[in-house]
Amino acid sequence: MELTCNECGAEIPSDKCEKCRQPAPLWAKFCPHCGENLAKKITRSEAKVKKRQLCSDESCIGIIGPDGVCTDCGKRP
Repeated sequence: MELTCNECGAEIPSDKCEKCRQPAPLWAKFCPHCGENLAKKITRSEAKVKKRQLCSDESCIGIIGPDGVCTDCGKRP
């Protein structure tokens, strides 16, 4: 299950709450469904950011996706 913006329909980056298993925005401090404290999840998502690989093209702002291709320009590293 994913979250989408009610205004524009864009996908909201989310992760499942460990307590109720419902989606919660990555930046949420508390689960919007059950109220569980999600502070520990913030550090987990920060760890994901540190592991990402930036595109080797210095003019591109994309990251290398799981398929090995830049998510912005489509180049391989």
